[in-house]
Amino acid sequence: MSVQRIYPSAVADCWGYEALQLVSSGRWEQALQLWTEQVDPAMLCVWVAEIIALGRTRDGQLLDEIRNWSVQKSDSLRWRIFHLAEDQGFDTPTGALGLSLFWSEGSMSLEGLEPIFPDSQLSRQMCHCMLLMWVIQSTDNPEEGARNLLTQWINEENK
Repeated sequence: MSVQRIYPSAVADCWGYEALQLVSSGRWEQALQLWTEQVDPAMLCVWVAEIIALGRTRDGQLLDEIRNWSVQKSDSLRWRIFHLAEDQGFDTPTGALGLSLFWSEGSMSLEGLEPIFPDSQLSRQMCHCMLLMWVIQSTDNPEEGARNLLTQWINEENK
């Protein structure tokens, strides 16, 4: 059965359709990479925080702050997210999510110092790492996890 028949909404979104085809051919990691290349990393971080928050409570404060980012962007919130992510550990999905959001906008320097901006691709790369960690840790079948996450994104985007 074709990806088009299973996920008809994906046809309207070419990159989403391509990503689902990659998953169907066993290349789920490449599908997640394509996703992070096509979507604004900050927007993806906020969306993933919503998804993760549905199933977790221990990362609550960090996830709440990331979800607040879309309505209350400020440098102080961005730094609060960074410190909470650091405490969580950048080697966890939620910590990587926070770091990706931190890198997505603004300087890495403390206030009063010369601004230093991260490489423009750094946030996308960390977002990709976060998606890999999340899919691997949240399901026994990463291919199915990637398909489900991508399908949910595509369906919400095409509403």
